Amino acid sequence: MQEQQIVWVTGASRGIGHAIASHLALQGCQVVACARTLPQHLPSNVWPVQLDVTNEQSVQQLLDEIIKRYGRVDVLVNAAGLGMIGAVEDTTDSEARAVFETNVFGVLNTCRYAAPIMRLQGRGKIINITSMAAQMALPFRGVYCASKFAVEGFSESLSQELRRSGVAVVIVEPGDVRTEINHHRVVVAGVSPALRRDYDRIHQQVNQEVNGGIHPQQIALEVGKILKLSNPKLRYRIAPPMAHWAYRLMKLLPDRFFEGLIMRHYGMRQ
Repeated sequence: MQEQQIVWVTGASRGIGHAIASHLALQGCQVVACARTLPQHLPSNVWPVQLDVTNEQSVQQLLDEIIKRYGRVDVLVNAAGLGMIGAVEDTTDSEARAVFETNVFGVLNTCRYAAPIMRLQGRGKIINITSMAAQMALPFRGVYCASKFAVEGFSESLSQELRRSGVAVVIVEPGDVRTEINHHRVVVAGVSPALRRDYDRIHQQVNQEVNGGIHPQQIALEVGKILKLSNPKLRYRIAPPMAHWAYRLMKLLPDRFFEGLIMRHYGMRQ
């Protein structure tokens, strides 16, 4: 009989994290589901925990409790994250730091404490949920994109550092996902008059694209498949065909030409 996997999921109170925690529990995993708000409406084999991933001491304490209760941690899924919209020049220091604290340092905290334990075990998986926006920057989402770029950067390094120990680091890049992010993202407090027209139109377009995105369950299903693989790929992109085509074009076309296509998509005529 296959051993039950012990899975630690962050950002599990809603959206992608909640879908992943629920799906993996129904697949027979023992899930530790954490978020700033205590996760609810999950299967019985889920241990819900209130946790702020930006609090390094709390992260360490929770992992100690997981090891004490279960003896190990097989999988870490970092799904906690904040969305953001606003021009780079309009973003305050505190607004940018709020996004980086969760999206970058929160992920770094959990990875930093899980990695040595998994190395000692000689096995494990760290799955970091980023975004297609970690591959291509988008207007009025500069700080959000930068935070996801950062996670991809240290995830690639972490993969190289852990690979010989039998620990796999995996990056999952969703496209637009139909979650509550439109209601919870950080929105910059001020908008420069010169940018107001573009900002208002693009903000509305971003909301519409999220509302028309894929269901979080698609991400959960992919993560479930990754758990069953002995040698998963470094990167998985889960997005509509148009997003995959955009990524291919980005690799093929001159930078300025592709930049123009992105601007045109968002109505920013040159």
